[in-house]
Amino acid sequence: MEENQLKIKIRCSKCSWEIVVDVQSSPLGSLKPDDKAKGAPGIKIKWTKEQLDKIMDKVGGLGASRDELAQLGILVPIPEWDDAMERRKLRKFIQEHLKVCRDKRRSAGERHQVSTAPWQMGDTFKDVDLASSEVKSMGVDDLRLVPGVTLQKRVYETTKGQDREILKGIKFFNIIDVSGSMFGNQGRGQIDKVHKALMMAEETWKICKKLGYDYNLALFSDKAVRIPQKTLRQFFSDEDERAKYGVWNGGTVLSSALELYDLTELKDGNLVIMSDMDIADLKQTKEKLIEIGNVTNSFKVVIIEYHSAMSESRKEQTQELFPGKKVEILEVIIK
Repeated sequence: MEENQLKIKIRCSKCSWEIVVDVQSSPLGSLKPDDKAKGAPGIKIKWTKEQLDKIMDKVGGLGASRDELAQLGILVPIPEWDDAMERRKLRKFIQEHLKVCRDKRRSAGERHQVSTAPWQMGDTFKDVDLASSEVKSMGVDDLRLVPGVTLQKRVYETTKGQDREILKGIKFFNIIDVSGSMFGNQGRGQIDKVHKALMMAEETWKICKKLGYDYNLALFSDKAVRIPQKTLRQFFSDEDERAKYGVWNGGTVLSSALELYDLTELKDGNLVIMSDMDIADLKQTKEKLIEIGNVTNSFKVVIIEYHSAMSESRKEQTQELFPGKKVEILEVIIK
């Protein structure tokens, strides 16, 4: 274990929930007294994004607040707390009410992947998942695959007899608005809408990679382009790679992105649009969505705006684009 690395078990005295995490202690020593929460140890914990997301998935469902976690010694800065809450909402939104592909049934006794976990010494190499390992290694300069940390293995389950009707084909079609209205932050010092959309798209991609879902990405403005699946990691991590796609900062023609996929591809798929929904081609988009609605009924829209009032008007407009269909909407207000 590296210097200043600690392994800490946190246990809730009310519900007995426990989590064990590796933490980085501050080289400066104990916190100042006025920075300590009641019952907190004299250690400054540097939470990684993954650790914080695990905590949020556990305690968020119990309704725990930031202040309540602080009393347990889990000190999370407000900006990091807000980001973690937003990621949790996105994970919940993405994974609820999914459409599954009825062309891909699982039979009783079939072995199938359900998740990934750290590869440990003694595990078989044939279960190593290089794609997930690369995702875990993002942010490490040399993409080092460390056993027990970033090197990942596939975790399998076997379908039981009564589960034979569980369906395994889950397809996502993530469509990102990169038109002119998504750029610029109106001088507020915030990130702009297109960067927020890209951050949420990357989070969606990671969710799909972890759960074994098929993820497809497209960008649109007045024209549209599909991003090859094999280049997704580079697309999200490399600004120069993103700049290669000449669709940025144009008009807002959503139908151009919908036309990238034929109905066979979209059958039983889950359509996720991330946009401010300031759509220029309402009539053509509505007609295309009606056509797509004949092969799937899973529509999710993430509306990204600076003001909730503006978002409300876009919600009404978005609902009108899906006549007779249920569309799930997640509102994201950039602060």
